[in-house]
Amino acid sequence: MTEVDEMAVDIERIHQLNSVLRPFIKRPSSGDAVTFEQYRILHELVKEKASTSELSRRLNVGQSMISIQISRLLKNGYIKDETLPTDRRYHVFQITDHGKAVHEHVSLVLAHELPQLMNKLASYVKV
Repeated sequence: MTEVDEMAVDIERIHQLNSVLRPFIKRPSSGDAVTFEQYRILHELVKEKASTSELSRRLNVGQSMISIQISRLLKNGYIKDETLPTDRRYHVFQITDHGKAVHEHVSLVLAHELPQLMNKLASYVKV
């Protein structure tokens, strides 16, 4: 097999993986609509309060993506915003009870569906 043929096979495999992952990652959970990215933020905030920059660092994504998701989570009441009394410019986010319930629900869905997804992915990956 030539290098060009191998690349074509790899590109097809990436396309197949993307097709499998996209609905799983982008699909909102049943009941409360959160994306996988929002779930990841909730998952971090279950552990402890965090700022936008801390979340960006922990999740290894840009602050602009975190800011967009934070706005949506705030709007839906999944998290709340706190400012430091000493510096009103510094915002720290904390998960609400409603956010904890959503996090728990999505965690249960993931626990059920993730093994199935991993089996499907394994069929596309070279061993």
